Amino acid sequence: MGKTPVKTTKKRTTKKVDNIDFNSLLSKSIITDEKPETTFVAKGQYKEALELLEDAEACQLTPMLIGPPGTGKTMLARSFSYSRGRDFEWLTLDESTKPVHLTGAFDPSETLKKGFVKEAFLAGPLTRVMVTGGIFLANELNRATEYTQNSFLEPLEERSLVLQKLGRIRAHPDFFMICAANPGDMAGTHRISEALKDRIKIWIKLDYPSRSVEMEIIKNNLPQTRLSSEYLDLTHKLIDATRKGREIERPASIRSAIAIAKLAGRKMENDKDLTYGQFKKIAKRVLSGGIKPRPGVDAEVSISKIINQVVR
Repeated sequence: MGKTPVKTTKKRTTKKVDNIDFNSLLSKSIITDEKPETTFVAKGQYKEALELLEDAEACQLTPMLIGPPGTGKTMLARSFSYSRGRDFEWLTLDESTKPVHLTGAFDPSETLKKGFVKEAFLAGPLTRVMVTGGIFLANELNRATEYTQNSFLEPLEERSLVLQKLGRIRAHPDFFMICAANPGDMAGTHRISEALKDRIKIWIKLDYPSRSVEMEIIKNNLPQTRLSSEYLDLTHKLIDATRKGREIERPASIRSAIAIAKLAGRKMENDKDLTYGQFKKIAKRVLSGGIKPRPGVDAEVSISKIINQVVR
């Protein structure tokens, strides 16, 4: 009897890179094109939201994108900035975020040599875009404390910012800020200060997109991957089911759908087939970290129940 051929895979070799080579590679790796990794679909609620962002920028009114996680708030802001051809900075805020993370600080070693001068100052993302005239996204604004939230009062009201030891800077005429937040009843959120609310002029509510728009987003983010319409439909039904389940606090986002579709597509290409059992395993591995159950709910049991209800 002949021996069964053994499937071999090409091993990746890791070459040790010295510091000079690393610096060269680092220079080549620096992103100069801010094009979002996820392909955006400007239809439905997103088309309307883009138009509102354009109007807000033209009138210099600060907008707030508000909606549950996974509704595309960050993707929308990044796509808008890319379409404007502007510098874009963003920071996802939480309880540990301090004003210095936004504005910047002096480099200790340079300050010892030169003192409190501009050359020793390391600008934060908010300061950089105020100077260059870019777009800044304050992501998950209501996860920051009120103390940190108040750092935005002067930039939004006076279009200026006080930098300790350097003085007060005036924002570039093209500086534009977008806020994004989760619904206030979600765990881990803080109340947005009344003073800050008063400076946010346009409130853009986002929900999960329609099936047709979400399916188009999934398909557009599957490069060179062939996945049957049946499994694409099951993928959407799965993430939609997590949004309707009472046991789920944070349902699956469009990113989870794209991940399931990519893995399922790869499995289908490699094995020339994809069974329901294999698809269930893929979905479970993605959703295990892609959703957050309510307190007291067993995540694994809840995910298995959803998958078995959808994939029959």
